[in-house]
Amino acid sequence: ATSEFHIYSLEWDAQFVKIFVDGELIHSVVNSAAIPFNHDFFIILNVAMGGNFGGEIDPNVTSATMEIDYVRVYQ
Repeated sequence: ATSEFHIYSLEWDAQFVKIFVDGELIHSVVNSAAIPFNHDFFIILNVAMGGNFGGEIDPNVTSATMEIDYVRVYQ
């Protein structure tokens, strides 16, 4: 994820929500009223550092850069 551009996709319909990276299905969930994609939402892109979700952060890292080539939204 850090050495080249990738295509991240999220597709949802009445039955499933599917997450892809470079065209490969990574995760799928059954669609229901309990998941946020069936309500109004925003797309937020950020570089979050810290916490315990992705593992330890090297203490020498004090900043990072996120490069976005494009964002597309289809309905």
